[in-house]
Amino acid sequence: MRYSLLLLFLFISCSKADDFEIIGTTEQFVLQSTIHKEDYVIYVYLPQNYSSEPINQLVIGLDGDFQFNTISELISNKVQNGSMPPSVFIGIGNGKERNRDYTPTVYEKGSGGADNFYLFLKEELIPELEARYNIDKSNNKTLIGNSFGGLFTQYVMAKDRLSNPFDKFVAIGTSYWYDSGIIFEYEKKYAATHTDLPVKFFNGMGTLEGGVSLGSFEQMNKILDSRSFSNFKHKSEYIKKSGHSEAANEGFKKGLDYVFSN
Repeated sequence: MRYSLLLLFLFISCSKADDFEIIGTTEQFVLQSTIHKEDYVIYVYLPQNYSSEPINQLVIGLDGDFQFNTISELISNKVQNGSMPPSVFIGIGNGKERNRDYTPTVYEKGSGGADNFYLFLKEELIPELEARYNIDKSNNKTLIGNSFGGLFTQYVMAKDRLSNPFDKFVAIGTSYWYDSGIIFEYEKKYAATHTDLPVKFFNGMGTLEGGVSLGSFEQMNKILDSRSFSNFKHKSEYIKKSGHSEAANEGFKKGLDYVFSN
């Protein structure tokens, strides 16, 4: 029952996007993970101007079961109006395991599988995508997440840069409360050993979120801005008159605008 309510909650939150048309093609395939010993449904959007050369950007979105159409519409519109380069969008399915895959530690409501899920992205999913599609193989990929997906997105941003395939991140409504703010410890650990963070990061939060979420959001942004990381580009923005679910669509739109701006 609880899982059914979560699906309904996420479906409603993702059904209020602008009425953009998906111009291009969509398809899907199933990828069997040897790390997790299970299957992931991989949803694929290819833009109308999909290049025959390996120059298309790769954008990966979490919660693909619920958010694939919404984000595909946004990317399709942005590619059409020239605010994004030709980009392949991938939505990762298997939402029933999001409390495992997106959480970095074992805690109430999460089983701490983020590290294995990150390995799945790096070692299984991205190589498969690069073999199937004409994707730029540089470490300049984009990761998008909401709620627990935002938690995972910021967790990946704090991973070592040399092997990190992502350099653009969009996190909306991040679950900063998880495990008493454990994501702050990951950020702190990264800052203790690095002076550079060559990424673009958009961080969004609905103004109608609870006090703990809003306070943690402000705290994280202040900490990041105080680090003086070289080559770090960061924008934070409140999504007005929006709660935890409603902020996602507007936040994704603003985030994509920012990370793909010059």
